[in-house]
Amino acid sequence: MSHNDRRATLIILDGARPDVVEHLVQAGDLPAISRQVLEPGGAVPATTAFPSTTGVAYLPFLTGCYPGTCNLPGIRWLDTSRYAGGWWRDRVHVRSYCGYQAHLLGSDVSNRVLSLFDVEPDSVALCSPFTRHLPASRQRVRLQRMLYGSVAHYTRAYGILDRAVGHELARIARRAHRLVFAVFPAVDGTAHSYDPLHPRVLKLYRDFDKAIGEYVNRGGFGGDHLAVLVSDHGMTRLFQHTDVATALEQRGLATLRHPVLWRRDPKVAVMVSGNASAQVYLHPGIRRTGRWPLSAIEAGEVQDVPADLVQFLASLEGVALVAGVEGADVVVYSCDGQARLVDEGDGFIRYDPTTADVLELGAAAVTRSAREWLRESVNGGYPDSPVQLLQLFRSPRAGDLAISATKHADLRQAWEVPEHHSGHGGLVRDHMRCLLAMNRPAIGPLRTVDVFPLILSHLGHEVPPGIDGVPVEVGSQTHSGVA
Repeated sequence: MSHNDRRATLIILDGARPDVVEHLVQAGDLPAISRQVLEPGGAVPATTAFPSTTGVAYLPFLTGCYPGTCNLPGIRWLDTSRYAGGWWRDRVHVRSYCGYQAHLLGSDVSNRVLSLFDVEPDSVALCSPFTRHLPASRQRVRLQRMLYGSVAHYTRAYGILDRAVGHELARIARRAHRLVFAVFPAVDGTAHSYDPLHPRVLKLYRDFDKAIGEYVNRGGFGGDHLAVLVSDHGMTRLFQHTDVATALEQRGLATLRHPVLWRRDPKVAVMVSGNASAQVYLHPGIRRTGRWPLSAIEAGEVQDVPADLVQFLASLEGVALVAGVEGADVVVYSCDGQARLVDEGDGFIRYDPTTADVLELGAAAVTRSAREWLRESVNGGYPDSPVQLLQLFRSPRAGDLAISATKHADLRQAWEVPEHHSGHGGLVRDHMRCLLAMNRPAIGPLRTVDVFPLILSHLGHEVPPGIDGVPVEVGSQTHSGVA
């Protein structure tokens, strides 16, 4: 077949855990996925990007770039170069994609970054928060996402939204678009209210399988078709809320945080994502470029900010890691000590556990390529962490400090309505490991940024230069795609 006959479907099952999918496959509960995707291809070990949170973690699939490269360090962030502390005038520079600013996600991405929709003109997106440059007629389930999503946040009725996506996916199957991108958000939304293994959550996996089956039956996988099923992050049950903003307030530091979008002369701002990661900004309201180096913070050079701030945050129960910058290096703290990451160029990164093996990568200093770090760490406590921490601080909008929670904790309690019983967003393994399955054989481990060049190459497009993803070699199609 020529390149013009090729098609691709990319579907995100938001928040799906790969181990849960494997369990349901073994139990025979996902027959369509097993037959149409796993039998002709398979699933590979994969890691998402940091922060591992909805919306921001979609960007690697759609752009081949990390959140830091896209200049989106989280679903909440503050632009220190523009925010001057104004109650209303500067509110736009304190971002949250969890509310009325959600539509800004696409326009906030760096203009240098191209998306699948920019490269493939025959694209359609279902229930996607990112639709930049996509005509309105190609944005499906858009109104339902806004309406049903808002209602489901409080009623837990996310299944309605998934059913709307499944219905539209089946409806467009015979139109044979070159690229179909669809998001099924219910697993993530429901698991937040219960836990990743709750019967209501497991039912949503089964319902998703039925939607895939119906799409296939109507010709959705017809032709020379690349089908990729992914998740944007994992999920863990929460047993502890460590509200970083509240802890800083109790230390006497006036703290700017959502939904309190204005404080008189705040000393810090805490922007939480997921809710297991956070960006911390010192002295928001004083416009500046660049970040406070850790040496200046620890020397007490930041006015009204205690010199032990980093150690204080790292010692909070429920906090796994605190990271900041020292020159071009990233220094990572835990309650046990610190380690340093050095970008040595040409894709090589040096990990130096100066006083502790914070990232659980070994007690000796070592230099490896980015791909080697992925292979070495994919099954560790903090998968792909050297690459992910360095990419995050590429973003000028990233905080002076970045925090990741422990496995069963998150970083937000006050104003969290309804309360989260499961969460994600952090660097821990169960948040970073994600589903990546396709109907072509491939060799892992892979990163979610690798999906972008895979799809473009299949469709016959040149891969844009400067992306973070790398080409993936896959086998030929061995299955007809007909149920």
